[in-house]
Amino acid sequence: MSDTTEYDDELEKKEEALAAADETDETPPADIVAFNELRSCSDLKRLYDAGQLDVQPDYQRDIVWQPSQQTRFIDSLAKQLPIPSMCISLDYKTEKRQIVDGLQRMSAIIKFLSDGKWRLSNLQDIDKRIVNKTVEHIERENPEIYSRVQNTVIPVTVLRCDLSKRSHQEYLFTIFHRLNTGGMKLNNQEIRNCIYSGSFNDMLKDVVASQDFVDLFDVNPERKYRFSNEELILRILAFSDNFDNYKGPLSKHLNAYMAKFREKDEKTIDAQRKIISDAVKFIYNTVLDGEPLPRLSKATSEALFVGVIRNQQKLLASDKKQVKKSYKALRSDPLFSIESLKEGLAAPDRVKSRLTRAVEIFSQ
Repeated sequence: MSDTTEYDDELEKKEEALAAADETDETPPADIVAFNELRSCSDLKRLYDAGQLDVQPDYQRDIVWQPSQQTRFIDSLAKQLPIPSMCISLDYKTEKRQIVDGLQRMSAIIKFLSDGKWRLSNLQDIDKRIVNKTVEHIERENPEIYSRVQNTVIPVTVLRCDLSKRSHQEYLFTIFHRLNTGGMKLNNQEIRNCIYSGSFNDMLKDVVASQDFVDLFDVNPERKYRFSNEELILRILAFSDNFDNYKGPLSKHLNAYMAKFREKDEKTIDAQRKIISDAVKFIYNTVLDGEPLPRLSKATSEALFVGVIRNQQKLLASDKKQVKKSYKALRSDPLFSIESLKEGLAAPDRVKSRLTRAVEIFSQ
């Protein structure tokens, strides 16, 4: 087989950069209102307990503070040191609040005020009364420290919005990019997982967790993929549906597709699930004879899937040798060479040319 589509580290970095690119230029919609308020830690905890504050560790499941970082933050609260402000979106139609910036701080607050068994870290630069102590010990032996954490006030910027509106979703996507201040910034799919939560988003995660997908992509349970696989499935579905009208940038195109399916009924979502699940099984069992995919770029992988999905009925009736021949033709096509891919991973003309070629190859 030709080596024109072998993956290299430079191309991988370009694709990772694309997945995190801030390609939005949204201005605030006139009906989004931003205001500041002060909230005590106990008040934030109350909102969380009442289900009015959505703290989704899932969308940052691979980006969490270490126990030492959580401990130092609690120590800062106990010492009433200045705390950076948080940013929260408030959907005024549902009265639901969502952490935009400050998830790790909020998670530490909830942990301290909820888990009496939590033992703080053994650090030399914090209050000695909380060093290596459980929360219940601190509350019992040094109630003034516990009370100080409860009552410490944190500045919060609130974005009052309506997340059923596309313009509000896009603006919040921009805010996530600009305000996220963690040690490792969220990538685009991690942000989508938060903003576009719902049945369609759950379906993406279900497909990625399926054994068929795990087998095809040789998923390593120890590796942190940071929703890159979910984004690949999203790209495949979006481009299989309609790549002819793709105008870029990629992030906005995928956002629009997530928004389109966010409120769809279960029947529609199940149809999407079947499309991608059938393609995964076909590629694994027929194209690759039960072997995992080799290391391919996302652009090549999505083209393979789009070619298969667009020609599904024909391929099911095709000779297996012909299917394999088409796969080899795709792998060796100049459009999928390393150099060609590097020149325009998400450029509309390049994307449409690659996907058109993939559909042509699998239609033969």
